[in-house]
Amino acid sequence: MATTVKKQPKITAPEEEKPKPKRVRRAMRRLKHRKKGRRRYARPVVWLAGIQATAVFADVTGLGLEISGAAMVLAAGVRMVKARRRGQKPAMKRTVAGSVWLLAATIIGPYGLMALVLWVVGLVMAVPYWYELYREDDRGRRESRPKALPKSTVSGVEAWWDQTVVPNHVAFAGTRLAQPEPVPGGFTVVIVGEPGKTELDKMAKAIGTVASARRVAKDQVELGPAPGGDHSGARLTVIERGDNLRATRFLEDDSAAIDLETGIARVGSFFDLKPAHWSFWTTSAGAQMGINAGSTGAGKSQFGATKLALVHQCELAVAALLDNQDGSSQPDWNGRTAISREGVEACWEELQALDYVMGRRAQHIAHAPWADELGRERRGKPFLLPGDPDVGRMVLMYVAIEELPLLLGDPEIGPEATDLLASAAKTWRKPGGAIDVFTQNLGLENFGGRPISNTLRSNLSGGGSVAAFRTGSSQDWHMVGLAADPSTLPEFWEGTREKTHGLGFMKGIDNRPGGKWRASISRDLFGIATSPAAGQLDDITRGFYEEYYEMRRRGVDPRDPDAVTPAKASPAAPKWSSGDVEAVVEHVLLSGPREIGAICVAARRRLGDMPLGEVPAALRALEKAGRVRKTGDDSYQLVKEVQQ
Repeated sequence: MATTVKKQPKITAPEEEKPKPKRVRRAMRRLKHRKKGRRRYARPVVWLAGIQATAVFADVTGLGLEISGAAMVLAAGVRMVKARRRGQKPAMKRTVAGSVWLLAATIIGPYGLMALVLWVVGLVMAVPYWYELYREDDRGRRESRPKALPKSTVSGVEAWWDQTVVPNHVAFAGTRLAQPEPVPGGFTVVIVGEPGKTELDKMAKAIGTVASARRVAKDQVELGPAPGGDHSGARLTVIERGDNLRATRFLEDDSAAIDLETGIARVGSFFDLKPAHWSFWTTSAGAQMGINAGSTGAGKSQFGATKLALVHQCELAVAALLDNQDGSSQPDWNGRTAISREGVEACWEELQALDYVMGRRAQHIAHAPWADELGRERRGKPFLLPGDPDVGRMVLMYVAIEELPLLLGDPEIGPEATDLLASAAKTWRKPGGAIDVFTQNLGLENFGGRPISNTLRSNLSGGGSVAAFRTGSSQDWHMVGLAADPSTLPEFWEGTREKTHGLGFMKGIDNRPGGKWRASISRDLFGIATSPAAGQLDDITRGFYEEYYEMRRRGVDPRDPDAVTPAKASPAAPKWSSGDVEAVVEHVLLSGPREIGAICVAARRRLGDMPLGEVPAALRALEKAGRVRKTGDDSYQLVKEVQQ
C-alpha cells in the first residue's frame, strides 16, 4: 500500500521580521538624506525664530534684565566656546549678533522695528551659509552622475578593438582582447588570436593600424610576445599620455646599482614607467657588449656617464674610459677611472694593451684549477663571472669607447683598429671584457666602413644591448634589432622649448625593442666621480699588464704570435719540494684568509704546473704544525702567533 506523504506547509518568518529588499533600503536612505538636507537649509530660520521666541517669553513673563541677561550671557558663552574649538568663525559672529539683539530686545521690546531688524539682518547673514550648502550639494550631485569614460581607461577597449582595428587589417582578423589592465597613461591587454591563422610577426608589422585607430604616435604602441609565448597572440601596450617620460628621474631616487648576482642595473624608465635595465654581465654568458647611438644633445654621452657611475660604485667591476675626442666627451670621468685615455693615438695604444691582457685572462680562466660541489678537481671555466674565487676574484672590465668613428675612421689607425675590435667583440666576452661603444648613428660608416664592420656591429649588438637616442639618420636601425626608427624621436617636448635629453629606444635584457624609454641621470655625477671607486683592478690582471709593458720595454711585440711570452715559455721542469709549497701557501695567507681555490692559483703562478693535491697536503701539514687554521668550509688563515 502506497504511503502518502503530506506536504509540509512552508514556514515563513513573520511579516515584521522579513528583511527589507535592497531597493527599499536604498530609497529610505535617500529620503532620510533629503530630509536631513532640508533641515540644514532651515537652520537659520529656526535659529532666528528661537531668538525672537526667547525675547517674547522674557517680555511676557516679566523676567528682568538681571535674570534673562544672565541666562543669555551663559548660553552665548557656551556657544562661543564650542564654535571657537571647531574653528567656526561665522557661528561666532552670529552668536555675538544674536546676543546684542537679545539685550536690546529685553530693554526696548521684541516687537515692531526690533523684530524687523532681527529678521532682515539674520537672513542677510545666512546667505553665505546657504550658498556653501548649495555648492556642496551640487558637487555631490555632479560626482554621483555617471561620468564619460576617459580614452585611456581599460573600460570599452574590447568594443573599440572590434569596431576600429579588426575590420581594418587582415593581420588582426578573428582576434579579440582579454585581460585589460591600466598602466600609467594608458592600458595593456592580451590579443587572443586564432591558432593557425593569426601570427605575432604579421601583427607586429601592422602596428601602425593600432596607433591610427587609437589616435596616438606609433612609438607609443608596443606589441610583444603573449604570456606563455603563444605565437598566435600578443601583449599590446598603448600609452595615450605623451608626458610619462617628461619628468627627469635620478639614479639616487631609484637606488640604482649593479646587482652583484645578475650584473643588471636600472638605467631609466620605459614609456609605461616600468624600469629599463642594462646588462653588464650575465650568469649564463659572461660580459655583455653595447652600442649607444645619438646625435649631439640627444643624451648619449650623459647616458655613458650614468653607466660609468654605476660601474664606479660596483665592487666587481672597473672602468676603462677611452675618449677619442681628447677628453671632451666625459670631462667628469677622465682620469678618474681605473684606466683612462684621451685622444685617438692614446686610445689605440690602450686597446692593444687590453687585447693582450684579455688574451692572458682568457688563458688563465681556461686553465684555472678548481673543485666543484662534489669535491672533484677540475680545470678551467667557460667564462668569467666577476668575483669568482676559483679564478682569483677577477673583476669585470667595462671598456667605454667614446666617439668610436674618430678611431675607426682614422686613415692610419682605423683599419687595424677595426680588425682588432671586430675580433675583441667575439673574444673578450669570456675573459670579462664588456665593450660599450658610442657613436652618432647606426650606419656602417660609424663602425669603420669596411667589410668587417658589419661583423663588428653585429657582434656588439647581438652580444648585449643597444640604446638609440635621437639620430640624424634613419639607416640601419633595424639591423641592430630595434623595432622603431630613432630619427623620428622629437627634439623638444611637445608644446615646450625643453629638449628631450635621454629619450630613445632600447633593445636589451628587458626584451622591449619597440618601447620608448628615457635614461636616468645622477643628481651629483661629479661627487660620484671624485669618490673612491668600490672596485679595484685585481692582482692577476695587474700582473698581465706588467707582462705587456715589460715586453714592450724589451722591444718585443706582444701581439707577435712568435713572441715568447710567459704563457708560451717552456722552461725546464720546475724543481720544487713540499717545503716550497708550504712556504708559498704561508706567503699567500700573509695578506689574510684565502679560499683554497685562490691559494691554488697563487701557488701555480709561482711554482709552475704542479699537481693540485700538493696544496691541500701543504695546508694539512701547516694545520698540524699549528701554523694555519681553517676558517670555513674551504678557506684558511695564518694563526695570530705566526703572523706576529
